Amino acid sequence: MSRGVPIALPLPEGFSVRQALACGRLVEAAYGLYQQWSDAGKPAPEAMRFALPALGDLVFETPFWRTLTYRTARASGGKGGRRYVTRTETTPAGVCARAGRRLYVVFRGTQSAGEKISNCMAARRDAVFDDLPGGNVHRGFHRCYESVRPAIRAFLEAHATPESRIRVTGHSLGGALAALAAMDVATGGLPYRALEVFTFAAPRTGAARWARHFARQRLAAWRIANRRDVVTKVPPELLGYRHVGGLIEFASADGQPPHSLDQTYLPALRAARGGL
Repeated sequence: MSRGVPIALPLPEGFSVRQALACGRLVEAAYGLYQQWSDAGKPAPEAMRFALPALGDLVFETPFWRTLTYRTARASGGKGGRRYVTRTETTPAGVCARAGRRLYVVFRGTQSAGEKISNCMAARRDAVFDDLPGGNVHRGFHRCYESVRPAIRAFLEAHATPESRIRVTGHSLGGALAALAAMDVATGGLPYRALEVFTFAAPRTGAARWARHFARQRLAAWRIANRRDVVTKVPPELLGYRHVGGLIEFASADGQPPHSLDQTYLPALRAARGGL
C-alpha cells in the first residue's frame, strides 16, 4: 500500500505555498458557485441570483458564463439507428475577484456535457488571442476559453493598472484555461506589474512551440501535479503537446482520489506548508 510521496522541500525559489493555497480556495469557490446554480435548477443567467463568497477582503464579480454548442447522438427508432441533435448549454464557468491591486481570474474544472466533449477535441488550432501564428493550442480548450474571454477581458480592462498583480488559476480543464488566459494577458497589451499562474491537475494545453512562447512571456507560472493523476498526462506528448509552468509534484496515497482538488491537491500543499 502506497503512502504517497510529498511535495519535495525546499520549494523552488519564487513559489509560494501560501499563494497556491489561496488560489486553491478560490477555485473551490468557483466550484461552489456552479453547485449553487445546479442546486437552483440550472436557471438561465438572467434568472440566477448567486450568494457570492466571503473570502477576506476580496470583492467578487458575478460569475462569468460559458456557452457551448455540441451535437449528441440519439437513437432514431428506425433502421440505421441514430440521428444527431444539436444542444446548447450555458453554465457558470468561473469568477473574477479583486482586492486593492490584486486581480484574480478563476476557472473551475469540467462539470458539463459540453465541456466533456470539448476535452476530447484534441486537434490543435490557431489561438485567436495571442501573437503566435499557427495551430498551436488544443481546439476544445480554446473553444471553452473563447466563450468566456469577453467577460474576462472586460474585468481586466476595467481594473488593471501598471501596478496590478494579476493571478490566474484553475483546476483540471480550468488549469488549461488559466494558461490560455495568462498568454492572452501577457500578449494582449494589458498593463500589469506581475502576472502569476497557479494550476492544479492541468492537462497539456498546446504544442511545444506554444509552450516555448509561453515561457518567454513576462509571467511566473506554477503547475501543481499529482503523479497518479491521469489528467496531467493528456493530451499525450506523442501528439506534440507540452506542459507549461514550473512543476510542483507529489504522489497521492492509496485511497485518495487522484484528481480531487479538496481531498488530494490542497492537503498536499498544506503538508508542504507544515514542513517549511
